Amino acid sequence: MESITNPEIIAIIATDNDGVICRFNQGAETLLGYSAAEMIGLKKVASFLKKEEFKNFKSDILSRYQDKNPNVDPYRLLTLNDGYDAREWTIVKKDRTTFIAHSTLSPLKSESGESMGYIRIIRDITNQKTIETELLRKNQVLHYAEKITMMGNWQWDTITNAVTWSSNLYNIFEVDPNQELYFDTYFSFVHPDDKEVVTLSIAESIKDKNFYDLLHRIISTSGKTKTIQLLGEVITDNEGNVIEIIGTCQDVTEQRMAENKFRGLLESAPDAMVIVNEHGKIQLTNKQTEILFGYPSKELLGKPVEFLIPKRYNTKHTTHREKFFNTPKARKMGEGKELYGINKQGKEIPIQISLSPFKTEEGLLVSAAIRDITIQKKAEKKLIKTKENLEILANRLKAKNTQLADFAHITSHNLRAPVSNLNSLLEFYKTAETEEEKTLLFEKFEIVINHLTETLNTLIEALKTKNEGSKELETIPFDEILNKTKEILSGQILKTDTIITSDFSKNPKINYNRVYLESIFLNLLSNAMKYKSEDRTPEILIQSAIEDGVQKIWFKDNGLGINLERHGHKIFGLNKVFHRHPDAKGVGLFITKVQIESMGGEISVESEVNVGSTFNINFNA
Repeated sequence: MESITNPEIIAIIATDNDGVICRFNQGAETLLGYSAAEMIGLKKVASFLKKEEFKNFKSDILSRYQDKNPNVDPYRLLTLNDGYDAREWTIVKKDRTTFIAHSTLSPLKSESGESMGYIRIIRDITNQKTIETELLRKNQVLHYAEKITMMGNWQWDTITNAVTWSSNLYNIFEVDPNQELYFDTYFSFVHPDDKEVVTLSIAESIKDKNFYDLLHRIISTSGKTKTIQLLGEVITDNEGNVIEIIGTCQDVTEQRMAENKFRGLLESAPDAMVIVNEHGKIQLTNKQTEILFGYPSKELLGKPVEFLIPKRYNTKHTTHREKFFNTPKARKMGEGKELYGINKQGKEIPIQISLSPFKTEEGLLVSAAIRDITIQKKAEKKLIKTKENLEILANRLKAKNTQLADFAHITSHNLRAPVSNLNSLLEFYKTAETEEEKTLLFEKFEIVINHLTETLNTLIEALKTKNEGSKELETIPFDEILNKTKEILSGQILKTDTIITSDFSKNPKINYNRVYLESIFLNLLSNAMKYKSEDRTPEILIQSAIEDGVQKIWFKDNGLGINLERHGHKIFGLNKVFHRHPDAKGVGLFITKVQIESMGGEISVESEVNVGSTFNINFNA
């Protein structure tokens, strides 16, 4: 007995006939957190078992030995019958935490065969149960994934000829899961017209040790014809002998039907339709494409779409195509531009193209609807030109009206408050009875007048900006402005350890008002450092680019961020602040917006609290 009661990993606990613990090894101390002194002669095993589990145990033992006495001790009953029990228990440790254990219960007898109690051996299987649970969960996820994708997996041991199917593969073939499987079982379902192709493909896969993907038909147990996508992998031993082939079968019947419907719709389209993949390769065309360009479909498949475009456009088109696939959205091409296709005879055709991206299992594709616009091209050019001129004038007028309305609102709002305050103070001054009261009111007069003066100066500066913004333009490198700004803010940069990075490679310079550009950089960089997060090193990224002919620049920081739902409508307003900071006055963003708009541009912001902000500027929107 003593020789087996001191392992460190396994808890071994012995009791007398009354269930009182008489042996408690080191492993038990480690697992349960009790010392042997706390347990031996003082406690019963039930003290660290869950009551509900003990009830189930008692019920099982009484049922096993057909004892109907509810007051019987299940341990004594087990011992008297020289019984044995093994099951999982939830063990409650001294610190009231629990673990899952596998526990065996055996009678403990003397050399003469008399009952001395029982011995319980406990092993912590918490990790094992966690792994089992995770494996079960993953199997359930896999089964669910196979079910929703109509896919099943299979294994074929080429040495023993043993075949294994996943449960969903039985469903696809409509086979009883209890049916014994052989290598030929699969072939018995293959459509008669496809058997030769499938047989040759499998034979070549074994010969070449490389599985060739295959699309073929089967006839299920119920007589349904289904289209199956067969994928696999050949596994070899160290000597290169094929020992196993594993793979998947996917029921793509509905997919193939959808493809046929899609092709039918494609053929019924009035325009030439060309389907292109992400690499610019033509995947599908319709009859109208053959009529327009003179190429049969088989001559175009796999060709780059630039094959249908005059060579002088090829380089530019490739760039536009790559850019389109980076941010795909339905749009038209050719409006207001000279866009031409070229047919098999080398004749150029003025065309209009509508692009519609759509996702498939093979990746992103784009449908290009191509229309010959030879007849209406001249008339349309005149119409487009007139329309563009009207739109430009309308946009300018709208922008001016908006700026005027905004300025009027800001002016009335920011002047009304201090003037009203002065009137109130004047009323108090008239009724003041002591010199102390008048002195105090004079101090408040000074504060309000200073604030009013600052507001008037800001509004005057804004008016000057609106009227003189487009004057004194020059070509300015962004790097030059950034370096000057960093020199001005060098103390603040050192104090905050701010990291400033920039990338002006896509648009290194701009024709702009130098004073305004310096002011924009200074305001946005100083704001980013002023409202930095205390939890991380401040980082500011500045990037420029030209998109669709518009010069752009972004200022991105990782600071406090702004709640746009609460403050988005007033973020560029005068004297609007959104964080507590001693230097916050709410003037910088107001002036920045006025300067940018006076030059015909626009500014917007994207922000998330505790993440940071990005200010987006379109210089010539």
